[in-house]
Amino acid sequence: RRSQPSWAALSTDERASRVLAAAEAGVAAVEAHDLARLLTREHGKTYVEAIFDTATMGGMAAAFAPVVAEALATRQLSGGTTQVEWVPHGVVAAILPFNWPVSVMANKILPALLAGDTVVVKAPPTCPGTVLLVAAAMAGVLPPGVLNVVNGPGAALGAALVGHPDVDMVSFTGGVRTGQAVMAAAAATTRPVVLELGGNDPAILAPDVTGDSELADRIVEAAFVTSGQVCMAIKRLYVHRDRMTATVDALAERLGREVVGDGLAEGVTMGPVHTAAARDRVEAMVAEAAAAGSTVLRPGRIRPSDDGGDGYFVSPALVLAPGADAKIVREEQFAPALPVIPYDDLDQAVDAANDTDFGLCASVWSNDDDLAADVAARLAAGTVFVNTHGLSSVDMYAPMGGWKHSGFGVELGTEGMQAFARQRVRVMRPGPADRGGRA
Repeated sequence: RRSQPSWAALSTDERASRVLAAAEAGVAAVEAHDLARLLTREHGKTYVEAIFDTATMGGMAAAFAPVVAEALATRQLSGGTTQVEWVPHGVVAAILPFNWPVSVMANKILPALLAGDTVVVKAPPTCPGTVLLVAAAMAGVLPPGVLNVVNGPGAALGAALVGHPDVDMVSFTGGVRTGQAVMAAAAATTRPVVLELGGNDPAILAPDVTGDSELADRIVEAAFVTSGQVCMAIKRLYVHRDRMTATVDALAERLGREVVGDGLAEGVTMGPVHTAAARDRVEAMVAEAAAAGSTVLRPGRIRPSDDGGDGYFVSPALVLAPGADAKIVREEQFAPALPVIPYDDLDQAVDAANDTDFGLCASVWSNDDDLAADVAARLAAGTVFVNTHGLSSVDMYAPMGGWKHSGFGVELGTEGMQAFARQRVRVMRPGPADRGGRA
């Protein structure tokens, strides 16, 4: 709080210069101490995924810094007699999830710092180490108190942070129930929040799409990255009934090449899920669907030295034709299990895709541009992809936000940067005429 006024008083260019230097320090710490390896050890994701996660800070800073001046520029109205200016909130609480902690930290702290806010980061309690070290390296080149990080028990610390009287804005990524609690707590003081609360993303393969190896590669990447533990991963796949056999065969062949195991081991392509509770939950979902009559395919394999051990390893699953009320259809599985759902009519597929409490992302896949545009216009989600889906296709210059239970507000893009500031209108008129007769 004490550091914020002097940080906000710097020019936009000066803040951008210092944020770029801080991001470079964070990247240098990642490289010097191989923090990607640490992230794999504390999270479970593969080393390749951890490298990507920990490498994003520099690139995102380089993308955001040049556009902050335009995003937060003062507007002149009514011939200059009215000005609309952006001013920082003050102190921002940034609460991180476990799945992509460094990337999500970058999404939050970079625009906040550029806008003139100071930040308190809450590290994910189950994998805090990498966040703590990257944030410490960045804080070391910023003025004292501008970037801070706390760690501790998730619910208790989060509640204390959200309810703290010196916090002016909260940016949270995590589960729906926790996000609703954050919003309720923030409402008591009417402080603004940005919430990204997960998704149950549908992907619709139009009838003209053939299930081949190229399609399977793209669907598997979008659905099973980080063992399915990505908010914007494909969680439901809708396939025309006439294409089911070919599509399932192609997906099964592709998943058959996946090796689940220790994320640091050579040849492993998919790490464990993050917790025992996550493992048990998805296995229960798959078992429920199987008991109700769904065919379950487990084409991948767990590395022999990891099979039967203490790790939270889940062989990737295709769950064929589950009922509309199955938990694996209704809920976000956040694990490597994909329901593949047949449809007979494209309108039916769109209705089923939208029949969810979530609305983060969705996608339609077709070689017919007009058909794809029509379906995309009817999908109820904050981001709709065409012939792609997920993490690798996010445009950081566009806003990202969910509908329905998937969130409130946006990150990324100009709008995401503006979320970390508030508007002040200044209306100006000539001064009162001097009626005192002074020369």
